[in-house]
Amino acid sequence: IKVCSHYGSGGVTSNTASVSWTVAEVLSQDEYYCESAAEQRYRLEPRVARNLAGLLSQGATVPFIARYRRDQTRDAPTEVLRQVKERYEELMEVTELVKKTVKKIEKVQSSGGGSGGAGLAPSLLQALRSCTRPQQVAYLAASEPLISKKSADSGGATLAQRARQQGLEAPALALLRGECSSLGSVDEQRLAGMRHIVADAVAKDSEVLAELEWLCTLYAPFLCSQRSRLANKLLTGDKSRQKQQQQQSLSAPDAARLVRDAQKLGQYGEQFRCNVKHLRAHQILKINRFEAKKLLTVKLEFPEQVYKLYCLHLHRRFLSANRPDNVAEFLRSAFKDGYDRLLLPFMTRQARATLTRFAEEEALRVFADNLRHLLLQSPVRGCQIAGWDPGYRHGCKLAVIDASGGVVATETLHINGGQQRQAAACAALVGLYKRSGGFRYIAIGDGQGKRESMQFVSACLPSLPGGVRYALVSEDGASVYSASDLAVKELPNVDIAHRGAVSIARRLQDPLAELAKLDARHLGVGMYQHDISEKALERRALAVQQEVISFAGVDLNYAPEHLLAHVAGLNRGLATRIAAWRRSNGAFVCRDQLREVRGIGPAIFDQCAGFVRVLPPAPASGDHSVPDQHQEEPMDIDDCSQPLPAPPPPAAAKGGKRKRTTDDGPDTAGGKRAKRSAVSYRPNPLDATCVHPESYAAAERLLARLGLRSDAPNLSTVCRQFLEQSAANADYSDDDRRLLELLAGAGPTSAEAGQPGAPLFLDGVTDVASLSAGQSVAGVIKNVAEFGAFCDIGCACSALLHVSRYPRDPAGRSRLHLGARFIAVIDSVDPAKEEIRLRDMQFS
Repeated sequence: IKVCSHYGSGGVTSNTASVSWTVAEVLSQDEYYCESAAEQRYRLEPRVARNLAGLLSQGATVPFIARYRRDQTRDAPTEVLRQVKERYEELMEVTELVKKTVKKIEKVQSSGGGSGGAGLAPSLLQALRSCTRPQQVAYLAASEPLISKKSADSGGATLAQRARQQGLEAPALALLRGECSSLGSVDEQRLAGMRHIVADAVAKDSEVLAELEWLCTLYAPFLCSQRSRLANKLLTGDKSRQKQQQQQSLSAPDAARLVRDAQKLGQYGEQFRCNVKHLRAHQILKINRFEAKKLLTVKLEFPEQVYKLYCLHLHRRFLSANRPDNVAEFLRSAFKDGYDRLLLPFMTRQARATLTRFAEEEALRVFADNLRHLLLQSPVRGCQIAGWDPGYRHGCKLAVIDASGGVVATETLHINGGQQRQAAACAALVGLYKRSGGFRYIAIGDGQGKRESMQFVSACLPSLPGGVRYALVSEDGASVYSASDLAVKELPNVDIAHRGAVSIARRLQDPLAELAKLDARHLGVGMYQHDISEKALERRALAVQQEVISFAGVDLNYAPEHLLAHVAGLNRGLATRIAAWRRSNGAFVCRDQLREVRGIGPAIFDQCAGFVRVLPPAPASGDHSVPDQHQEEPMDIDDCSQPLPAPPPPAAAKGGKRKRTTDDGPDTAGGKRAKRSAVSYRPNPLDATCVHPESYAAAERLLARLGLRSDAPNLSTVCRQFLEQSAANADYSDDDRRLLELLAGAGPTSAEAGQPGAPLFLDGVTDVASLSAGQSVAGVIKNVAEFGAFCDIGCACSALLHVSRYPRDPAGRSRLHLGARFIAVIDSVDPAKEEIRLRDMQFS
């Protein structure tokens, strides 16, 4: 019997406790989600898996691999590379976990706490070494009794462990293996102990576990749910003592919220039963949420075929034809006890954990896709914008920002009340327009009070000259930003009540630069994101922000610290040092000068150099109240002929020795940094492109072949033309095409590959009662979930496009994403519930 426990003769020390697999093997065997692949499944070739394992072990980031190591990954999509990195980190965690588990077991065994004491059993060590998931290691660790004899005597052991303490292990396993053909004269108590040992051994047998895993795949269980007793009491209004005790631990708002949740159980509270193969991710998360609130009772029902085939498997292995009837009956009862008491709860936990992991991974995928498109929304630059933060009691907060994001004027309007009060608010809005010099757009936050704000602004628009329009902007996280240290640093002279309005206006002006300041978990673009692990959500959010900002590129001389912190290879500490270096030494002349910043060595420079640009200086703007508030302009590499001015020469120190002033203070002469400061840096036009410094020589040779110069005007436009011609020209190698993509700012890792969406500008508000089925409407997608998409069509409430109505291409894939503009037909309208459903969507 292959037992995943300490059974067996002989021991193996932890010197051989390394895993039995390689990272490349596991990465090549796994499947990854990829929307563009066949059946949305992507597998790595063994060579690609080996290359990725090597790159990740060296600390390479996903943006760096996706853009500059495409030859080693065979152009693997970025979303696949992100999943590969997460799997790599999990495998590193498993490796350390196996080592710690082996040491822990051996330590307890050496102190006499476990049975055996001769070292780790080969069967358990082999099982541990083959684990590739933390859950597998945790289960195998639980199979080894890690308690001492004292805890076993005090009742802290399992039934099998107590029986082992009585010396029943040897006869029980002899019966199971067929080494003993008779029970003999054994009393009922000792017989029960032997039964527990056999049941425990069978429940932790590797072949049995593999068989059950296959059976559960073949005959999937059914998930059943119904309302709990607490939900029934809440819905029936029962004022029993139990309900009063339940509500005593809750505040009045929480108790009311619990009642509302009980009313939303729907089909899941009415004897719901569904095969787990047919459950969707949002259903699993919803059931888990209601179960956590004790409003649902959930269980899994396994088909009878699983138990029958389990028994057949054990009978073939352990019940031969010549077994006595009493021995066969004893083993059958032990098999049933092991299934009912040990394996069934284990399979239930495993199935529920698998369902939850699947649902969380799908929710993380939806969140990452929505966040990526949210960050890539088209900016609205070159004009003044008014941010509108809706409010009731304390009024609506307004802030006007100029074309560079500086605060021009602020105002508070009270729009609730009679006509006289609204007329005064309208006059104040007109006064704000004149006082600020005019604004073209109003960005209204979509929080509480947006309906009244939209109606008020629509009524006041005719009073504002210049054809002012408004757009609905997400205000998620604006209040968190208003009270943050970053907001205090950026807006020291702006009241905290108006900082939210400034953030709302900047989100319309430059979504990427503004939303990068916030914790992405507060942006509200996911699906049941509050039910997902915060650690996993934060890790995925940071990865998406790093990819988007790195692929878009940042200006090394003007990018604020919060943008630099998200560039691949950099962090907040290095971003702060770069900003301090700029203040002390002036503008960067070239990318290579980035090595002068303390903490940026060769490895970090290689990771970040291709994602920072040294662009021509922006024109000087007026003095604003916000320091260092320049928002990065769209990447324009057409004009590469204007070099940046060199930084000011370092001041001479006393004694004739020249010292270089850095962000950490002056360095001593003669040191390594003093030698670096003597290097003469010159502008390089390729620093304004996506080409990595390691490929500058190859890029120059390619441009020479094409008859171009790196400082030629409109370089990106010309390279884009050559790129279009290279597809049908055999003279261009794959490396040449990749270099042309980098020179042209095109390709799968460019900012334009993100399908950016544009905001929906309105000059009026649509009443739900005025809509009817069959009417055509225009709008923009605000959020995408697994079950459908929420759309803004100019109403105070969102419209829903069900997933079954998604427009799809001939391959069956949907091109629907957050920020996409569309024209659709209203399928149904319910003014009472404010529910609008769409169909026949076409992208505009």
